[in-house]
Amino acid sequence: MVRAVIYTDFDGVLNAFPDDKVLRRGGVGHTQWLKEGDPRKELYDSERAFPLTGNEQVRTGHGRFRVHWSRELAGMMHDLALSGSVELNWLTTWQPYCSRVLDPMLGWDPGIERTVVWYDPVTNERRWTGKLAEIMSRVRFERRQQEPLPIVWIDDEECCFSAKMQIESLEPAAPVLMVRPDERIGISRRQWQLICDFIDDSSGFLPVSLDEESTVRDHAAHVGL
Repeated sequence: MVRAVIYTDFDGVLNAFPDDKVLRRGGVGHTQWLKEGDPRKELYDSERAFPLTGNEQVRTGHGRFRVHWSRELAGMMHDLALSGSVELNWLTTWQPYCSRVLDPMLGWDPGIERTVVWYDPVTNERRWTGKLAEIMSRVRFERRQQEPLPIVWIDDEECCFSAKMQIESLEPAAPVLMVRPDERIGISRRQWQLICDFIDDSSGFLPVSLDEESTVRDHAAHVGL
């Protein structure tokens, strides 16, 4: 029985963007060379982040891209979808390449993990507004159901306070959990546990919750976002 609906981005969520120097020296779990007090030491600790065991170069119509992801995390997400516990949906600008590039790479099944068509990849229509519109459309849909499903939305950029306010204005019939990872590590272990807790029982959550990894704001300010 489906207990929740998940919408997930790819870049910054599953595909992480670690600090180049950290990556060259082993990545997550290899922080002994960092000085005490360096915030990267805690960020890339294996107790906080999933090791990025997947490393491939993928080709799209826009070129070649190096992808780093956690096979453990991708496997757990797929297992949830495979068991029927969740409806797992891609909500990413990789939309044209999910079923033929991302799914085979991650070990996902396009027959199980659905790709949301939320923007026009030729004209880019709705690319800047389509993600939030998709989530709000699903919230409205669930309001019409006798047994509305809770929703998890995972995005390292668009899960923000202003989006939370707009979703709250719809007065969701079931809780909505917005998760904003730090793009350098993707979904953290803490955030994954929060997602699992929400799926198991969302009744103790607010109508709309926003969870930001604690390092997100400092990093965003550093890179000028």
